[in-house]
Amino acid sequence: MLHHQYLDHLAKHFKLREKDGIFSANLDLFEKEICIMKNMNLDSVIPILESLYSHAKREKAKDPTCMLRSLILMTVLRQRGITGWVARTRSNPLIAILTGFEPDATPGVGTYYDFMKRIIDGPYCKPCQCENRVKRSKYNAGLHKRNLKKEKKTKKNDFDPNHSQSEKLAQVLLENEKEPRPKDMYQILEDLHIQLGVKPNIQEELISDLQNLVISGDGSILETAASGSGRSSCACRAEGIYQCDHDRYYTSPTAQWCYDHHRDAYIFGDRYYHLVVTQGGHDFPLLTHMRGGNESDYTLSLTSFDRFLKAVRENDLNITVSIFCGDGHHDAEAHYRYFGAKNVIPIIPLSQASQNAYPHLSEDSDICLDLDGVPICPAGKPMRRHAYSTKKQEHLYNCPAKRGTHRNGKFMYVFHKDECPRQQDCEPHSPLGPYVHLDASSNPRLFPPLPRSSRKFKELMKQRSASERCNFNNDAYNIEGASRNADYGLIRLTLANIAHHAVIRYQVAKKNSSANAMRTQILEGALSSATLEYQDSS
Repeated sequence: MLHHQYLDHLAKHFKLREKDGIFSANLDLFEKEICIMKNMNLDSVIPILESLYSHAKREKAKDPTCMLRSLILMTVLRQRGITGWVARTRSNPLIAILTGFEPDATPGVGTYYDFMKRIIDGPYCKPCQCENRVKRSKYNAGLHKRNLKKEKKTKKNDFDPNHSQSEKLAQVLLENEKEPRPKDMYQILEDLHIQLGVKPNIQEELISDLQNLVISGDGSILETAASGSGRSSCACRAEGIYQCDHDRYYTSPTAQWCYDHHRDAYIFGDRYYHLVVTQGGHDFPLLTHMRGGNESDYTLSLTSFDRFLKAVRENDLNITVSIFCGDGHHDAEAHYRYFGAKNVIPIIPLSQASQNAYPHLSEDSDICLDLDGVPICPAGKPMRRHAYSTKKQEHLYNCPAKRGTHRNGKFMYVFHKDECPRQQDCEPHSPLGPYVHLDASSNPRLFPPLPRSSRKFKELMKQRSASERCNFNNDAYNIEGASRNADYGLIRLTLANIAHHAVIRYQVAKKNSSANAMRTQILEGALSSATLEYQDSS
């Protein structure tokens, strides 16, 4: 269904039910949802949805654009489960009409899951008799024989003391930076997010300064609906053995017990990672990635950032990321090398483990450094950063008591005796000395392009809180514990991101319009007026 056909669909049903008092009252109650769905144009994603079906010329059971629109509306209304959503669409005609379906022909529970299975399986592939290929959705639906203790032990045994996982991953990503993304579920969801969420906000100029984008990233845990205990696969319990190390059956193939710092508790679920940009007082999610399991931010962040750059390029968006903000869980040598190769300035604090591990000495043992990597002068005071050479990748620090000023119309450097602990100039023959040169290329982790002690670093670091706020927004959409496996969870997260973008557009439009003007715009050509108050029967 094209967007103009959807608008005709709304106008037709609104006109038919113009004299229905309850329906008209519902228009006031669902003003926000009507405005959001009316202005959400799905035409750009029709090719993506069409790729999920066979090219054979036959009518589809349910229009895929209406299916997607229905799932988006379900997320906007913060409906937790598909079963409850089906009951709601069948009990409230207005909600059914907003999805694009006829009120007496809304999809059932199985139809929604079939649609999401198509997304999980990726673009349609003709079945082949010679291939013994199991669809991803079919694999997810079965029981999975797992041993969580052995999985954790295997992960520890894969540790390489010479090369970390993030180092190996960064090298692979840089070697394959020109390669396109595989045509799979992740590409479909990322493109849907960009086409329906990011692009419209760029067109509305809610996201601007595209050539100097400052983005932040953070990981979180999506709790699964699957049981964390599993089901026994042995007969030990019948023999009186209540604790054994045998494999168990789980309905989730990837979920692990993950520690959540915010809740200070272990949660059975999958870790995901998202990238966010903050502009105009709004937080815009740019990408959410979740491969399943208890993957750390050290590798999830690199994968997500690389996929975002490729998604931007493949969707013809002229975006340049200049700064990346992350917390201490991004403090790894591989991140600084990777972002340096991408000409992105990393705003990452030293992790607590790094602060404890570093002896706070540079390669020159005569130079002491503080916790921010700033050299300490002979008198014991942090030195002033004088300059940074991009060509040489070198920081130059000078005496903290010497600063430039103008006297008698001339610029000169003056020594401030009262600011020096020794009350004397260590190098009176030098205008700025003593000097310290720090080679950032040899250790970009300890000497990043933007020093951690600088005011700009601290100001940019505040933008990292946008990631935390986006975690809160995801929780508000009632998707925690709504899915058994990571693939369905990622679909729900993507829908939440699209809904969040749409809600921001609605809030801005409402702020710039009066209530009457907003309502007139929504019902223009369909209804002249509507009164009364009514609450949704659900």
